Amino acid sequence: MFKQFLLFILLLMLINTGFSQEVAVKGHFNTDTVKLGQPILYHLTARYSPAQQVLFPDSTFSFAPFEFQKKTFFTTQTVNNISYDSVVYTLSTFEIDSLQWLALPVFVTQQKDCVIFYSQADTVFFKQLVAAVPDSLAINQLPLKTNTAYNPVNWLLNYPILLIIGGVLILTLVLIWVFFGKKIKRYFTVKRLSQSHAAFLNRFETSIEKLKTGFSPELAETAMTIWKKYMEDLSSKPYTKYTSREILEVEKINLGGPLHSVDRMIYGRIAPDTFDSFGELKAFSQNLFNQKIEEVKHG
Repeated sequence: MFKQFLLFILLLMLINTGFSQEVAVKGHFNTDTVKLGQPILYHLTARYSPAQQVLFPDSTFSFAPFEFQKKTFFTTQTVNNISYDSVVYTLSTFEIDSLQWLALPVFVTQQKDCVIFYSQADTVFFKQLVAAVPDSLAINQLPLKTNTAYNPVNWLLNYPILLIIGGVLILTLVLIWVFFGKKIKRYFTVKRLSQSHAAFLNRFETSIEKLKTGFSPELAETAMTIWKKYMEDLSSKPYTKYTSREILEVEKINLGGPLHSVDRMIYGRIAPDTFDSFGELKAFSQNLFNQKIEEVKHG
């Protein structure tokens, strides 16, 4: 470990010697010691010509033996034709080596590649919370320290995966609509017509039952209004504005008897012997409903 550290120091000295006239990079920790999992700050600065474009490591860079938590940028400052950039990284370590070091690079972009400039290595000492434990010590007597405090970790949204999932869903919906759009529309149209017809029958039959229980012109008019509104919705024609004569003239339908009988109830205030006229109106609505359903299914 120590030999590798010396070799890395020599390599950094050679790199910085070759490029010291172009970019000056410095990096250091804000403390000399670190604890397991404890956040530690690492300051990285670079001085360079304003004509150059300098990039700092981001979250995808390997900070081994440390782990990245977050970073804080500071605005670029340029004085006397020299630009100055700085970033503060919040790191943590879960390694237990007594001596841990880190040197971070900055990248100077060129036309075809990048030139890398490393900072000098800075070291921190790992502070152990537990001393050496004898092998014969019982597990319930281990001198362990517990820390149950919540250590917040930044949540990173995987945007590429999210975009892929969204694109697949949209494409799936488009394909479903292309191949099954007509069937889906027919299904919901039939369902809507059936629900409307069931609601009409319930209201119409309830109104007729009331009329049979106690006749009045007002109840007869209510039943007729329910029928006209349903016919208007079903045929898209203004039945509620038509008189009985106009209905017969426009539709050319054989409902003269039932419509005249209902008119006598409403306008003549004459109670009929039977209420079969409303049954004929109901049957006519049922036939028109069945025709409409067939048109939708085979349209």
